[in-house]
Amino acid sequence: MKDKTAIILRIFLAVLLVISAVLFVIFYTQGESFTDTVMVWAYILLAITVVITIAFPIFFFINNPKKGLTAIIGLAGFALLYAIAHFTMASGSIVGDVYEKFEINEVTSLFIGSILYMTYILGGLAILSIFYAGISSLFK
Repeated sequence: MKDKTAIILRIFLAVLLVISAVLFVIFYTQGESFTDTVMVWAYILLAITVVITIAFPIFFFINNPKKGLTAIIGLAGFALLYAIAHFTMASGSIVGDVYEKFEINEVTSLFIGSILYMTYILGGLAILSIFYAGISSLFK
């Protein structure tokens, strides 16, 4: 079953590659008159990517519910970390000309601050885990 799926996937990807290569050559030989066709092909590739990006995790979760539950717990952890950064650390204050220049309002400022604090927390946790791994390996 897996070998058959792999063969079908390789054929599908090869067909997509050939079509893309042909469109590339035609686009650069005919110029701007072929732009609409290339854009339609790009939208088709984007749609295929979106469908695969959404369908495969759902398929994986249906086939492996225990491993899927681990992924959901990880996503819930990120959501909890964002909530902590959003409600306890970030502020929506906007003072200065830069905020007006880029049309940043209080909601956008709060979101950016939350993401920055979340990044700081994750970076700190990564550094702590590196130290922990180094120290724990000394005692083994």
